[in-house]
This record gives sequence, structure tokens and C-alpha cells, in this order.
Amino acid sequence: MKTHHINTSFTITKDISNANGFLLPHVLYDKIKAAASYPIKEFYLQEIPDIENFKFKMYKNAVVNDTLTIQAQLVKQNERSFWVNIIVTKTKASTNHQERISSAFFDFPREIRNFDMKRTA
Repeated sequence: MKTHHINTSFTITKDISNANGFLLPHVLYDKIKAAASYPIKEFYLQEIPDIENFKFKMYKNAVVNDTLTIQAQLVKQNERSFWVNIIVTKTKASTNHQERISSAFFDFPREIRNFDMKRTA
């Protein structure tokens, strides 16, 4: 299986945070959900179908001006589905280490391809 791994980042602004400056969880979920589709786009002829199953966990809060990195990786594929793992991190201010903010696991159904062959002579 070819490794499909995508990194994308974004900075938290006042528009996507609450009055106290914390990132809104639904905004983070929407960004994670969008990033989860990147590693599997090549497997679909048309739009990617809705998720069948997912797990989403938020470990820490992020605040305005934090830059978060979303790492999406296709970890498993079988005849029924694709499994994408997501990890969201931010750089700690005092060190050069990454701090885990959130993780998620998405299950996308495989597209069933039916082809009609029409031949003319």
C-alpha cells in the first residue's frame, strides 16, 4: 500500500475563537474532517461520500495566534472502507517540541464502481 500522508496548517484567529480566545471545537472538527479527505481523494471518481464512523478527541485547548498542524494519514484500506488517522499538534512556546491538541479517526466507505460498456460496430 502506498503511504498517503498530508500535512496542513492554520492559525487561530478571533473569527474562529470564543470570547476568551479559545478555538471553537466545531471549527476544529470541520477543519479535521476536510483534511481527512485529502489522502483518499485519488480513490474516488466523484465526490467523497460522507463518513460512516469516526472518533474525535480533544486533549487541550488552543488559543488565538496559535498555529496548528493537521497531519492526515491513510492507515488502512480494505474492500469495504478507507481508514484515515488525524493528529493535530502545535509547537510549544518554551521548547521545540510538538504538543498534541486533538486526534481523530475516520472511516470512509469505498466507492462501488459499476461500468456499463456500450459498443457500436
